[in-house]
Amino acid sequence: MKNNVLTYLLLSAVLMAFSCAKQPQDNSSNETGIVFQAEEGTMSTKALLTDKALKTNGNRIHVLDVLSGFTGSASWAEGNLVTGGLYINDDIVYNGSVIWGYNSGNVYPWTSDGGHQFFGWYSYDQALDLTADSYFGTTLSSGFSVSNRTLSLPAKEMTTDTPQFDFLYANTGYYLMPRTSTDPVQLTMQHLFSAISVRLYNESQDQILVKNVTITGLKNKKSAEIDFVTTPATTTQTATNEFLDNALYNALPDATKTLVSGESYDLLARVKNTSVAEYRLIWPQPQEELTNATITVVYEYLADEEHIQHTANLSFPSAIGNGLQPGVRYAFTLLFTQKHIELTFKVNPWLYEAHEWSFDEQSISEVTELDFKDNEGYDKPSKTCRIIGGNPVKGTFRIVNPSGAIWSIEPVGDVEYFSISPHQGTVNHDHPDYEFYVTPNLDPSLDRSSDKKLKFRFYVQFTDGTVHDANSEINRDNWTVILPKI
Repeated sequence: MKNNVLTYLLLSAVLMAFSCAKQPQDNSSNETGIVFQAEEGTMSTKALLTDKALKTNGNRIHVLDVLSGFTGSASWAEGNLVTGGLYINDDIVYNGSVIWGYNSGNVYPWTSDGGHQFFGWYSYDQALDLTADSYFGTTLSSGFSVSNRTLSLPAKEMTTDTPQFDFLYANTGYYLMPRTSTDPVQLTMQHLFSAISVRLYNESQDQILVKNVTITGLKNKKSAEIDFVTTPATTTQTATNEFLDNALYNALPDATKTLVSGESYDLLARVKNTSVAEYRLIWPQPQEELTNATITVVYEYLADEEHIQHTANLSFPSAIGNGLQPGVRYAFTLLFTQKHIELTFKVNPWLYEAHEWSFDEQSISEVTELDFKDNEGYDKPSKTCRIIGGNPVKGTFRIVNPSGAIWSIEPVGDVEYFSISPHQGTVNHDHPDYEFYVTPNLDPSLDRSSDKKLKFRFYVQFTDGTVHDANSEINRDNWTVILPKI
């Protein structure tokens, strides 16, 4: 009798387990369930913007499994599993294990035939207690097209106060069944957004009162479509509006706005003299969208008895290259030098642990500034060099560190009237003196009714791939080469 009861209890437990877990109605299906690992492998995805790891307990990823060519049946599936339907439409959650478990507790076995393709996106941020659906204001899975393998994201406006939900997504290749291996499915996550930080730094000898800082021209509201056909997936974004008078600084008290020599201020963290920048997510901006982007700074020098208010309109440097890219952080500095202000930048991977804001430990060192002293048209007081007789002029500078980095020169101004050669080179610790030539374009079809002027911006790309604006080290005098009018 006892054995019969025990057998009954065991049978009931087995039946109960199978009734709780969703199983395909296919007698030849593999008994091993489909499981996932969220891959953080590259530098760009090792951390969320908050510096929390993706693998933080409670974080979730929504996964879809598009199954096609399946001859069995699965009662929970959505759509036609022969032509292509959803075999899995569920969240996986990180709980400290290598394998992310299903939030529902369901089991989805590998099938005996057909082919699986997997898609996923970051669906819940435990630290923010925020879902992707709430962030975008819609049920994202409803925007997934099984036939086109695309995910549509509705327009989202992003400001400095928007919750910093670092949206990630991933897709895989095609898993053709039957498979001899039942290894976990690897989801290699990609970032949707870019990120920026903005910082003030007073390198001059004067006290400076910064009255206002605004950004205009950046697109802060876009929709997106993620195309999962290729691996890795790609995105197409459509802008719907721009930052308009997005004030970053004007609400702060004057005491906070006053920077003495050597002081810095992080505009987003609202903290002085911090060595680590605070970033904000932003929609990626292609280079063509950056052409109208401007940071406007209103300020005055407190030593000036007349209290003259200055306004500087600073364009985003074209040396950023491909614009603001997803999965990359851009650290901008408004650098106040003696009677001059510059917009400098560094390009950092998402996971960047160095103190990128430390000016006490500059890596660009042992520099002799740009000069044109060996040329006939040289004028040191005005920091100009005139081209005489159509002959090239030679510029010289010296940089010892960082050895192995790449220096480059961006021409600024009437660039069609000049060429620079060489415009880049490798920093060599043993041979640190460099020269380049500016050659005028004497094409008679070009208008020469006024002087044509060329200025320079210097950049250094470190061996870790980060790009640093080096104009304040190499070209502090802001030299101008002039092609005289005729």
